[in-house]
Amino acid sequence: MTEKTATTNRRPGTRLLIVGLVLAAIGLLLVIIGFSTTHTTLQPGTFRTVETQGAPTPAAWIILVTGLVLTAVGFGKRVLAAIEK
Repeated sequence: MTEKTATTNRRPGTRLLIVGLVLAAIGLLLVIIGFSTTHTTLQPGTFRTVETQGAPTPAAWIILVTGLVLTAVGFGKRVLAAIEK
């Protein structure tokens, strides 16, 4: 086995697992940031401010779910490859 083939022979699903975990971590971070922010707005006709709880954007949820799906697919490929051996 040469040096080149030793580095290219990875387990199946490894790339999907890595990409999925990275996307899920980024999505989770964005969701946490979205929940932890507050928005300050002025009440109409007064000089009082009202703080409301922030909410994550739909993009944060989409990134989180996409990461989890890719991780599940990569893990499934790895399990199927292990069963075939």
